[in-house]
Amino acid sequence: MSENRFNFPLALQLLLTSDYPEQEETRRRFALLAELGFSGVEINFPAPEEIDPEKLAEFLAGFGLRCSMFATGFTAKSEKLSLSSADEHVRLRSVERCLDFIDFAARLDAGVIVGFLKGGPAPSATERETARLCFADSLARIAPRAAEREAPLLIEATNRYESAVANSLEETAALVKPYAAGGMRILPDTFHMNIEEADPLAALERFAPLYDSLHISDNNRFFPGLGAIDFSRYLDWLKNSGYRGGLAIEGNLKQDLESDLRASLSYLAPLLR
Repeated sequence: MSENRFNFPLALQLLLTSDYPEQEETRRRFALLAELGFSGVEINFPAPEEIDPEKLAEFLAGFGLRCSMFATGFTAKSEKLSLSSADEHVRLRSVERCLDFIDFAARLDAGVIVGFLKGGPAPSATERETARLCFADSLARIAPRAAEREAPLLIEATNRYESAVANSLEETAALVKPYAAGGMRILPDTFHMNIEEADPLAALERFAPLYDSLHISDNNRFFPGLGAIDFSRYLDWLKNSGYRGGLAIEGNLKQDLESDLRASLSYLAPLLR
């Protein structure tokens, strides 16, 4: 089993295909995560309906890992989903897929991340307001299923160049608060906060009751420690604030997964203890 070496449960976001049990590379990756002290994974699936959640949980347990989140980004992009689309057909199809994702994640005792699934950017203030209203309508349709299945829905605060809705933590919190009692949460991300927040730590403090997971990614979208963000400030604040949630590394590769992970953990590990 993976040893719990850090102050916070640490996960990595990965893409898996339906033939993952037969892939030796997948086994090497999970063995590496166990070696480095990870306790979970956030998993993107091109076709989640092809995956048996119970078999996946058993497979991950063999490496001392669990699926902490179902990341919907890959499916959202490949199926052109948008919960904020002004096209009602697209929006309702996206809502239905999100309900599927919630059912899937519930069988893994995992949450559902809504990032790219929110929809893309909008060029005008009028279109942004329309997108926000459409997204709020989608959340109202989705929230009851998430509460019923006890599968937390995490609305990721992503920057204005990626989405028209839920950019800052304040904007995201305003959308989530009506459903917080049912388990809906915000998902801060250090990369996006570096763009949207004047004072990221003040924003984290202000909205601390609304999140128990945090994405850590450097300013250049590489793994922590491979860019310019001083993560010691974030991690010191989390420890001093009494934060009890998890952290998940999400980002692009600079070299390859093993090299980048080892470099990032060399930087992060002393800060996480």
